[in-house]
Amino acid sequence: MQSAVPRGGVRTSALVAAVVLGNVFGNFSLSQGMNDLGALLTTSLPAFLAGILNPWVGAGVCVLILAFLAQLSLLSRADLSYVMPVTSVSYVGTAIMGRVFLDEEIELTRWAGIGLITIGAALVGRTKLCTTPRKAAQEAGAGR
Repeated sequence: MQSAVPRGGVRTSALVAAVVLGNVFGNFSLSQGMNDLGALLTTSLPAFLAGILNPWVGAGVCVLILAFLAQLSLLSRADLSYVMPVTSVSYVGTAIMGRVFLDEEIELTRWAGIGLITIGAALVGRTKLCTTPRKAAQEAGAGR
């Protein structure tokens, strides 16, 4: 019988979730903040500072920094060719957040592409976490 926990164990699953959720909520916050400001068609430093000082943008940057730190930890445990496809499911959450909360119109073609990403992530998630000798040895020694 197969465990409900993916191949990498609880810690790796938690890191994947942190990266995915961090990307979804961080990028949503950035988009909300930039929508509040309107189009910035300038290279003016004051205009960009206004963007950075927007609470939504600031929150998005902080959340994305946390997601980046989780991704660094995940990359120390798993292959790049595993991490990037598996965490790409954040595109699904981002599209849903954009549709529901930002009233974005998402065409069928875009949904189809997001569906393909989801299928690809599911396939990659069924593969070995590590194929490099160093990481595979660390994974075996860590006892997950």
